[in-house]
Amino acid sequence: ESVRNDGEVLRLGRLKRRTRPRKVLLLIDVSGSMKGRTDDNMKLAHAVVHAAPNVEVFTFGTRLTRVSRALRLKRREQALSAAANLVSDWDGGTRIGDALQAFLAVPRFGGYARGAAVVILSDGLERGDPSALRDAVAKLSRRAWRLSWLTPLATGPGFQPQTEALIAIRRFVDDLVDGGSSAAIVSHVLSLGQRKAA
Repeated sequence: ESVRNDGEVLRLGRLKRRTRPRKVLLLIDVSGSMKGRTDDNMKLAHAVVHAAPNVEVFTFGTRLTRVSRALRLKRREQALSAAANLVSDWDGGTRIGDALQAFLAVPRFGGYARGAAVVILSDGLERGDPSALRDAVAKLSRRAWRLSWLTPLATGPGFQPQTEALIAIRRFVDDLVDGGSSAAIVSHVLSLGQRKAA
């Protein structure tokens, strides 16, 4: 540009930092205690996968299942049907700690959480050892940019956890808020976009 203007510098060129969308990791409880929310949560996950570029989705009950690829199918009914064929523990028990430990044990999966906005949709009614859940959530929180636990049990702004599992993980999560409706979940996920990195 200066050559074009006979060596005169008319405008200082500056590099601009490119903004990249933050990764989103959704971990969805599909156990029996979440049966009333499972369909809506999976529909919401399908919408998020198609709205944002870097989204990974896993389900858990008694085991962990990656459903991201199935949810990338464009037609919602086809995507949810493909996901349903992958998940073998619908409406079963809840072993959140074991599922999260399994997630962290696979390096590729653990990499999905690094620097990501991690959103866990679960009531936190753990049937396994709460210490396994506490340790897994502590590790996950160190990898994530922000860790949000959305539970249908959080019915108001003054919510205090009552279950042993939610009490154990409370200090490791950034948000422990209402996940009892799609509107509440969408509102929280959108609010994450307004937050600045610390």
